[in-house]
Amino acid sequence: MADRTKQIRIVGAGPSGLCAAINLARAGYGVTVYERNDEVGRRFHGDFQGIENWSTPVDFRDTLHTMSIAPDFFCRPYSEGEFRMRGGYGGAVTSPRPLFYLTLRGPMEGSLDRSLKTQALDAGVTLKFGCRRNPGDGHIIAAGPGKPNVMASGLIFRTDLPDTAMAVLHNGIAPGGYAYLLVQDGRATLASIYYRDFKGAAEHLERTTRYFQAGRSFSMEGTRRFTGYGNFYPVRSAVHRGRLYVGEAAGFQDFLFGFGIRYALTSGYLAARSIIEGRAYDLLWRKVFGRQLAVSLANRYLLQCFGPLAHRLIIWGTTRGNPWAFMNRFYNSAASRLLAHAPAARWLQKTAGGDSRPWPARTASPNRNRCGRHPTA
Repeated sequence: MADRTKQIRIVGAGPSGLCAAINLARAGYGVTVYERNDEVGRRFHGDFQGIENWSTPVDFRDTLHTMSIAPDFFCRPYSEGEFRMRGGYGGAVTSPRPLFYLTLRGPMEGSLDRSLKTQALDAGVTLKFGCRRNPGDGHIIAAGPGKPNVMASGLIFRTDLPDTAMAVLHNGIAPGGYAYLLVQDGRATLASIYYRDFKGAAEHLERTTRYFQAGRSFSMEGTRRFTGYGNFYPVRSAVHRGRLYVGEAAGFQDFLFGFGIRYALTSGYLAARSIIEGRAYDLLWRKVFGRQLAVSLANRYLLQCFGPLAHRLIIWGTTRGNPWAFMNRFYNSAASRLLAHAPAARWLQKTAGGDSRPWPARTASPNRNRCGRHPTA
């Protein structure tokens, strides 16, 4: 039973932190969220992002209902698209159920971030912006990624293209990763997601733009550039000195393709459940998505080892038959987890961009506990 007099402090107002806050507040806890930026969603720029819908049999929108989150933000299901690799191999993807949901990120109206902020305020959560807190001061840590080991360079623009979802596996334009073009109602996001050669960001984006323009010429008006980054690492425990780490702060991110929003929301919800019900947080997240995380790391390692052969397998599986069923098996394969997880973990620790330090080394130093005189939102 909830202790309605207990005050919970959450560091970070991203999706994981706000999801935890909403559920705790609705259970009767007093909740304060500290965010170092002056608004939610400042890491993002109005770009489209995908929320994967294949790793579990439960549809993403159904999980929102379970987590007491209203789907009142831009959240468009996509069951069709195009998937290719270098050399042109690939084709159309048609799924009997949504492969992913397209959402909007940033502080603007209609975005996931703005919606969660409004829902948190409606639930009675206190939000303090411009407030940098030491993780040692929080019960739940949702402070975002650490040192980057995956980067994104992209463009946001208006276009004459019809609604489009196109992805390409191509080390020449996205080293170790992939590039994509997403269009909805004349608004577009084009990006290169790369795991290597971070210094070549401008070149990766230029080559990606040329690649998509060569396939189909389209207008690009009001172009704005953006960059982003992510961090992932093997997780044995997401609890340190009694504090619960959620989202990217815990390393909860898809190792294969970098999807993180679903893990962020789910881990925030599970952290809230852990507090409300007095249950072990590590046991909860391991049961719900621990297997998928482990398999995604193994698959990332295999992708690096086999390169174009692995690209061809993924594209073959998604452009023929049932792509949702193929991806679901791909994220739940016991064989890949058992055979490749241990060498994959060692490989990740050796990567140039990786950050596999233990929890204490990742905790902010005490002198970064600053909270200015900012009004409560």
